Amino acid sequence: MAAAVHDVVGLLHATMTIYYAHVDRAPVLVLGATGPVDRSKRRPYIDWIHTALVNGNAVRDYTKWDDQPSTVADFPASFARAYRIATTEPCGPVYLCYDAGLQEEKLARPIDVADVAEGARPSPVQADPSAIARAAEIVAAAERPVIVTEFTGRHPEAVAELIALAEETASAVVDLNGRVNFPNRHEQNLTGGDALADADVVMLMDVGDPFRALNELDRLTNEKKPRIPKGCAVIDLGLAELRQSKWSEDLGQFQPVALSIVADTSLAIPALRVAVRDRGARDRSARCAELRRKHDEIRARWESDARKDWDASPLTAPRLASEIWSVIKGEDWILTSNTLEDWALRLWDIDGPRRHPGRSFGTATQIGTSLGVGLAYRGSDRLVVDIQPDGDLLYDPGALWTAAHHRIPLLVVMYNNRAYYNDWEHQLRVAQHRGTPKENARVGQELDDPAPDFAMLARSFGWHAEGPIADPAKVRPALERALEVVRREKRPALVDTIVRHRQEKRFR
Repeated sequence: MAAAVHDVVGLLHATMTIYYAHVDRAPVLVLGATGPVDRSKRRPYIDWIHTALVNGNAVRDYTKWDDQPSTVADFPASFARAYRIATTEPCGPVYLCYDAGLQEEKLARPIDVADVAEGARPSPVQADPSAIARAAEIVAAAERPVIVTEFTGRHPEAVAELIALAEETASAVVDLNGRVNFPNRHEQNLTGGDALADADVVMLMDVGDPFRALNELDRLTNEKKPRIPKGCAVIDLGLAELRQSKWSEDLGQFQPVALSIVADTSLAIPALRVAVRDRGARDRSARCAELRRKHDEIRARWESDARKDWDASPLTAPRLASEIWSVIKGEDWILTSNTLEDWALRLWDIDGPRRHPGRSFGTATQIGTSLGVGLAYRGSDRLVVDIQPDGDLLYDPGALWTAAHHRIPLLVVMYNNRAYYNDWEHQLRVAQHRGTPKENARVGQELDDPAPDFAMLARSFGWHAEGPIADPAKVRPALERALEVVRREKRPALVDTIVRHRQEKRFR
């Protein structure tokens, strides 16, 4: 993806999105500018405050590379290098800054781009064969192997390889949903269970923060407990060591492992499969039956939990997820960034990476992500569904105009709990930890008095919109009408549903 941002102002607006592109391993060419570096060419005031000495300093610590070519002749090579760096694994954003004075200069002759356009891109990183052999020995000897995966699905072809590896080794799989890495209804998917508790080998596949994946945090006491038993061998396979930010410590706490293999998993997983197979087949039918039983238990628990307070008003998150699924399951759909407290991942049939680009990130990013996904599929038959948090949309209500203006046919379902509830929940923990009044946790977190009317807001921009709806019986008919508008008129539609806060007994 390429994104043009307007000079200093545009870059400063875009910094949060650029940072999340870094965290999300998204290759983005961010193209910006500065006012004329030649001071004699600047207009009074506006060009001076829009000219930075080095624009790239604003994002240098969380981009893979930035450049500000000093001649027009250097533009093609600079662009080509930026493209190579952004799209070489581990992927990430780059920033290119173009002097406005250079952009306005007349060219004495055409600039040849043929050589740089034909330049070869770097090949992916393959694993050390001896490390793959050692990993295969460990996995082949394991009785209770577990795969923990987070970003493997960034290459869709790697998902089939991961499934095959899991099946051939009878591994339980825990999907952290950086991408969709493993079908949620596959009988070896034990996400949400305790598969790590008795593991004798854990294979980390493209996991950004291994410590978080392998340890449990008590958010009240800050006590950390291992999820894996003592003596469990950990194999870390991925590219995390190549993508450190110089600004934020997004890699998490250091996690010792038995074997660390730097490699692109799209190449390394097939090699590991072959190496394990070469060590001889084993009867793993008992292990597979155990995984199937545990998978069924997890799904049954989720189905049961989803029915609790089914008729409550405002709606519960699982009720809303169920209603959306009942309307879209016959469509060729894709869910954008938010998963409704993971209930969509639990109750829907997520059969591969084409269904979901990965979990959501910070507030003020999700409506933008949804517009990007919707634009990518505009003109196709793919139904793009955005479960849209209320607080996130308040950061950028103008995105609704953008969707209407560019005829982006989104189905938006508001996840409207009238609060910045993630932080509210955190404030409740802080209050309990410090012994301060829990009733004050709502201060600065409620989106009420007055409650935003998102349906009215969307209609003002030309959307079809209904709501707010708190009665669960009225949700499905509204969704069906909205879907008909998206399908028939190829324009965006929004249903504003009111969802109650998560309830946690320890805060009562």
